[in-house]
Amino acid sequence: MSRSPEPETLIDLAQDKIAVIDEAGRFRYLNAATRDLLGFDPDDLVGTDAFDLVHPDDADRVRAAFDALVADGTPPDAALEYRYQTADGDWVWFRSRVFPPAETGLDGYALSSRDVTLEVESRRRLETIASTSPDVLWMFSADWSELLFVNGAVESVFGIDPETLEQRPQSFLEAVHPDDRPDVERAMERLSAGKPTNLDYRIGSQEGRTTWARVPARPVTEDGAVVAVTGFARDVTDEYRRERQLTVMDNLLRHTIRNDMNIVDGTAERIVDRVTESVAAASTEPTADDRPSDADLAELAADLIDHAETVRRVANDLLTTAEKQRGVIDLLRQHEPPQPLRVAPLVESAVADAVGDASEAAADVSVSCSPDVRAFTHSELDYAIAELIENAIEHAEATPTVEIEVTAPADRVEIAVRDNAPPIPPAERDPITDRWKMDDLRHTGGMGLWLVYWIADRSGGDLAFDAGADGNEVTISVPDADCDPAFSVADRGRRATPEVSPPSVEPDGGPTATAAGSEAVGSESGATDAADGTVAESASAPESDAVDAADGTVTESASAPESEDADAAPDPPSGSTDP
Repeated sequence: MSRSPEPETLIDLAQDKIAVIDEAGRFRYLNAATRDLLGFDPDDLVGTDAFDLVHPDDADRVRAAFDALVADGTPPDAALEYRYQTADGDWVWFRSRVFPPAETGLDGYALSSRDVTLEVESRRRLETIASTSPDVLWMFSADWSELLFVNGAVESVFGIDPETLEQRPQSFLEAVHPDDRPDVERAMERLSAGKPTNLDYRIGSQEGRTTWARVPARPVTEDGAVVAVTGFARDVTDEYRRERQLTVMDNLLRHTIRNDMNIVDGTAERIVDRVTESVAAASTEPTADDRPSDADLAELAADLIDHAETVRRVANDLLTTAEKQRGVIDLLRQHEPPQPLRVAPLVESAVADAVGDASEAAADVSVSCSPDVRAFTHSELDYAIAELIENAIEHAEATPTVEIEVTAPADRVEIAVRDNAPPIPPAERDPITDRWKMDDLRHTGGMGLWLVYWIADRSGGDLAFDAGADGNEVTISVPDADCDPAFSVADRGRRATPEVSPPSVEPDGGPTATAAGSEAVGSESGATDAADGTVAESASAPESDAVDAADGTVTESASAPESEDADAAPDPPSGSTDP
């Protein structure tokens, strides 16, 4: 009859390190696995302090857990993970459970320690990837009632900190654009039902700035049942921005330019027809009674002049569009990051450009801007401001009145341009604010507002519209250079050659950077209120060449012929604003 092995023999055959320590933490016993795991002979460690070999960074935590066990006799709920030194000076990760004498009957505290070095290192690598990934990595329970994991990127993408999401697992839905929330909720239901999903949706409010997220997700199943849902969310705003740029270009080429060229072609054909008819009539050698009267000749001349004026007007609109088109493409091709610039000289330059061409109609332009305000932006910001002023002047049905107010709330600089023009049509502002996507049926027809949008966007800012019966308020919002020196948009592009600013727009203000609020800007007359820095102006408005002035300010950015100088700043808008 075979004899049962001694308990000590079985313990020595175990792959885990088994040890017994006294209340002071000194070893009383170690099994043979100690030699394989640590390189120490078990007898050499008996009588030594077990905590002497714990890693210094883990020692206090492990010792505190052991002291708590000795004090109340209750073992920790979870195993302890810590680093332990080997005979050759390396470190292994142990996962240990401690059992008090009351549970084992031993004269001491039993420790069962397993080498989990590979597991911990693998987990640490995954944690490093998760912590440095710009994508949101997440896992929820199958019914979305418990957050199982999320990395820190959730704060930058969704604007929610992980602790809040852990307390309210479905709070991320509050960050989803209201129009897209039903689609997200349906995708959540499909995931819970075991179906993978892949959804793009917007993050942001109905009126505020929005970003786009792409969220592929998969159910996690065990024995045919969904036990969790997992996936990642990636910010694809830049991809949608490029798509919008291509859409604007396509719309401009397929609609705006094509329609204008149809007008030119049809008008030229009518000119040819009228001239042909007149030549044919003259060649018949009519009698005195059949000769064209002076009235007929005057009507013909008026007709030809009207047709020629149509050709000239449309051609002028196309040339203006081409100028803006090139400016937009030059802007989009620039790699220089934004820089701190004083806003007052930019506003001054914008007003001078917008009201520089005098005509019979006067425009009242007032400016309120502190000379100390600095924005983190591109020097082309003055072109954006000038575009808004020109649009306001062009589309005003009465004497144009334009108010420019620069404020610095919180960490932003806001340039508000108010006018008395008819409301900007929703079809022109909604695509810019992501209220709906452009397609063949819904698209904008010009480039002005797109130029403004892209200048603000490349500065890390945005564009807001408030259109009412009494006029429009368009607000450009960009980062305040004096509030947050860390500017994320600057990291988007490579720094090439330093950006060269016009003499009056030096990055630090410079001796020639005169505050817009300190003197009248314009060509006619101006009155300065030194108390509040407001400049009241009366200047001549440029002649309106718009095909339909009732359309308000219009926009679109599109591709233009390649610039000879890829780093050159776009030329300022000239002539009338293309609606």
